[in-house]
Amino acid sequence: MITCKHFSTQFAIERARYAAARGASLLMLMPPYLGVSLNADAPSMFDRFGRVADAAKISILVLNALLSGVTLTMSFLVRLAREMPRFSYFNIEVPFAAAKPRTLTDAGGEAILGPFDGEEAITMMPDLDAGASGTIPGALLPDLLRPVIDHHTTGRRREAVLPMEECCH
Repeated sequence: MITCKHFSTQFAIERARYAAARGASLLMLMPPYLGVSLNADAPSMFDRFGRVADAAKISILVLNALLSGVTLTMSFLVRLAREMPRFSYFNIEVPFAAAKPRTLTDAGGEAILGPFDGEEAITMMPDLDAGASGTIPGALLPDLLRPVIDHHTTGRRREAVLPMEECCH
């Protein structure tokens, strides 16, 4: 997975092509940060995301983070997944994110393959309980987080909590 962001749609397209040509199988894309007072609207974002997806021709994970200054509503994300099949993964980095993975998968159905926790695994357990597929913690402790996700995915929630307790005490 390669993060592909830039405030210019054309530069984002060029970076997406570059990444795909070199073997990337997934792009992480977020709305452009244009400054505090300049925010893209939903139609502009839909167009931008579509243009990048058409250029890259690989799957895309949308980073839904407040950092961009753009609010991506659940209805927008569901529409994106339903109308543009390359968009089926979502990294939810917004306040009170734990309710959002379930809302997203309930509304989007089979179009949503992976809602992910994106708050450095701080809220990972409630997010997993709410239907998140995993976490995107950067390089933070992958050896400790993997067993948590593996246990949780196979229905062993108590065992999922144990690695977290062991690392923190």
